[in-house]
Amino acid sequence: MQYSVPQFVNIEDRIVGPLTGKQVLYLLIGGATLLVFFTFFDFIFFALVALIVIPTTLIFAFYKPRGQTVATYILVVFNYLTIPHAYIWRREPRVAKFKRSQKKRVGNQPMKENVSRNRLRELAWVLDTSQSIGTRFEVSGRE
Repeated sequence: MQYSVPQFVNIEDRIVGPLTGKQVLYLLIGGATLLVFFTFFDFIFFALVALIVIPTTLIFAFYKPRGQTVATYILVVFNYLTIPHAYIWRREPRVAKFKRSQKKRVGNQPMKENVSRNRLRELAWVLDTSQSIGTRFEVSGRE
């Protein structure tokens, strides 16, 4: 049995033309505020309030910083500023990546001596050039 899976669940429904329910609500609140100030106060005071209310209403209705509404954005910022933060740094114990092991002597044989500087230079050169050429390195062993 097949069911239709809703697509675009994060997109709000359009109520009035291209406006969503929240946008209509913000515009109605802004318009009602302006109507109250126009009716009960002097025109100069109304004009000053309108200079604040109109941009605020338009920002709340249409501006979406980082893909979320301004009301949600203000709520997130407010929560971030009011919730205490505890930054705790804990040093992790060092774990030995390589174990050092000593070779056991077999009988009375002396241990092999360290590699000479010339041999180290040769190995370094082979490793450096083989990576730039893209071939596998080959070192002739000296024994």
